[in-house]
Amino acid sequence: MKIFFAALALSCAALYAANDSNVPFPAFETTNEAIRPSNIQVLLEKDATGALLEVKGPYYIFNPHDGSRVASGILGKRFMIHELDNGLKWGEEFPGIHQIYIKPRSADTSIFVNGIQYNGGVAIFGVAGTINIVNDIDIEEYIKSVLSLQFPSPLESETLSAIAIAARTEAYYQATKSRDSFWHIIASDVNYQGAAMVVPGSPIDKIVTASKGLILVHPTGKLNLPFAALWTEHCAGKTAAYPSLFRKEGNTSDRGVEAPHALMARQEAKWNYTISKKKLGTTLGISEIKSIELFIDSTSNKVYGLRIKDGSGAHDFDFFTMQKMVGVSHLLSSDFTVGIKDDSIVFNGFGKGHGVGLCVYSANALAQNGENAPKILSKFFPDTFLYNLDAMQTLRAK
Repeated sequence: MKIFFAALALSCAALYAANDSNVPFPAFETTNEAIRPSNIQVLLEKDATGALLEVKGPYYIFNPHDGSRVASGILGKRFMIHELDNGLKWGEEFPGIHQIYIKPRSADTSIFVNGIQYNGGVAIFGVAGTINIVNDIDIEEYIKSVLSLQFPSPLESETLSAIAIAARTEAYYQATKSRDSFWHIIASDVNYQGAAMVVPGSPIDKIVTASKGLILVHPTGKLNLPFAALWTEHCAGKTAAYPSLFRKEGNTSDRGVEAPHALMARQEAKWNYTISKKKLGTTLGISEIKSIELFIDSTSNKVYGLRIKDGSGAHDFDFFTMQKMVGVSHLLSSDFTVGIKDDSIVFNGFGKGHGVGLCVYSANALAQNGENAPKILSKFFPDTFLYNLDAMQTLRAK
């Protein structure tokens, strides 16, 4: 606890010195092979004027600036929290204190932010009249929450195991990559909905618990590190490497893989979307669409960008920006072609998802054929291997 708050104190000092929310939160212990944070920090609210904060059950309130305990409660508390000129206000005022960390005193204590329940602790930082709220949560609990929402329908157990290991790898990658930042993950980016999504005894709960401590690592220089381990629903026959589609490094392999099961079902995963030139132009803020050029990864045929010309210039969009603006339910995957016909623009594609990492459709087919999670993972994440954090920690302790 002292180490945590000492690190947090430095971050808070930097926060107000630089007036910048993207500053260090906690510091993590490192080893020569992997970096293991215990928790992950998820940004719940950014630059909010206020939020409804409720604690049910006993709690402590610490000042992260110096680690001192500034308040506590037994029965709980429910008030709007705001940043005032002289400090935070949550029912009572905290003069001169612009950051607090709420820690449950009991396993039965629950914390709610704007009506959503979260496990772990919650940090509130006031910045220039607004607040940022960060959920400090155990990585295993975070994974259960995210996966429970994304996979409500049952899959093969080995498929879920592979997804859980990939999700844990991705969480550790984000936590270590951004360990000098105020938060690691933005809740809205991963549709994180807190503790209410986790059903005790559900397949997700059991499989995440069973695979606890297992991550994938990729040789990076002299270190074996967690990496950007993603999954896609249906890759339509081939996956793209993370750097190829996201256009940035992820400590991972620079090659995608063939997925025969998804290739056989490629036609079944065919989709198309037609939109008028006028509507697309309005959506993208372009006056008139003359032509559309695709930027395609040559090894996977996935689209990582588009260039739209309006007669006077060109407008470039990466795939994810285009998908968000057009709609995920319309632009289903990165495997598509586009054509202009009269006053309409027609997208024709295959598969579902960005096409990077583990292909869930193929993984499920492999699991049905008797493949286990490690073998499934090895097919979709080449040049990587499993690393048991719990086992290594035990060996180091001995």
